[in-house]
Amino acid sequence: MRILLASPYDLTHPGGVTSHVFDLAHQFERFGHDILVAGPSGDGPLPQNGYTEHVGNSIRFLSPGDSARVNLNPWVHGSVRELLKTRQFDVIHMHEPFLGFIGASFMRYGEGVKVGTFHTWREGPHVPYIAFWPLVKHWNNWLDGHVVVSEAARNTISRYIKADYRLIPNGVDFNRFACPVPPPAKFADDRPTLLFVGRIEARKGIPYLLQAYKLVKERVPDARLVIVGEGGLKHEYEQLTAKMELQDVHFEGYVTPDCLPGYYQRADVFCSPSTVNESFGITLLEAMASHAPAVATSINGSNTLGEDGVTGLIVPPKEPPLMAHAVLRMLDSRSLATSLADAAQDRARTFDWPEIARALLAYYEELGA
Repeated sequence: MRILLASPYDLTHPGGVTSHVFDLAHQFERFGHDILVAGPSGDGPLPQNGYTEHVGNSIRFLSPGDSARVNLNPWVHGSVRELLKTRQFDVIHMHEPFLGFIGASFMRYGEGVKVGTFHTWREGPHVPYIAFWPLVKHWNNWLDGHVVVSEAARNTISRYIKADYRLIPNGVDFNRFACPVPPPAKFADDRPTLLFVGRIEARKGIPYLLQAYKLVKERVPDARLVIVGEGGLKHEYEQLTAKMELQDVHFEGYVTPDCLPGYYQRADVFCSPSTVNESFGITLLEAMASHAPAVATSINGSNTLGEDGVTGLIVPPKEPPLMAHAVLRMLDSRSLATSLADAAQDRARTFDWPEIARALLAYYEELGA
């Protein structure tokens, strides 16, 4: 099958949707399908995987608690048409198809079954959908299929566009994270270690995690916090850490994919303190596959982690004392932590990319591809 995966997000910058698209493309290629990934790029090099094409540039786009690099250029259709002159597809699968004009261009000029995946959650109004509602409603007429990655994403998009949404969640390369990997040398000891992995941005809730860690540190003086990831607020949070006089906080920045599983597997507790607008936690799912006991907020905990007290511990967002209490429960009872990690890893196995990819392929065929 000839499949195009298109995204409005900058393909050279890390992010949840970008990771989803490339992981899905890699799995489709493993299955023997002819794949092309298309999207904008900024100042970084495109992945050298043989199936990625540059379509348009990107700008920083601010949304509640977040900032991402996306293409919002209405003239991007010229680049899209040039690409489509040389390639034909059985399926054109657009991620966030109503964000900007890349999705609309592929829907208008492309041939084949057209599918849109919706990743976004908004607790309140989704301002871009409201502002461009007539266009969104028009573009929706070109879609043959609608996919959501979580019930939270379904609840968001269905407020504006009524359709038959198929729930097919994000995936994880289970074996990559489950197979043992040596820990980073500087953390290869027995000290209690809390871990965060993700973009360093407001909606991830790192200030609340720092407050929770301060409470944990009072009870467990040899504890440490490891923060993996890049983002525009990294320097600000480093300054906040110093202002709070917190010790043993390690901002690791970018970690290579080969080394990342070792960080997860070393963690005594993985913390996901998200505060808003996260419909599915990809790094949380990676931690689950890595057998890292996890504490998450209810923002993405129930969608990803599962059931409180069964596959992990779930606390309200923006409540550092409750997060600290949950972390201390894990540190105080290794049997509890292990039991939760076992159940979470079993749950993560159901999100293995081959299973998710097969579900999408079956949906494409159901739509006539």
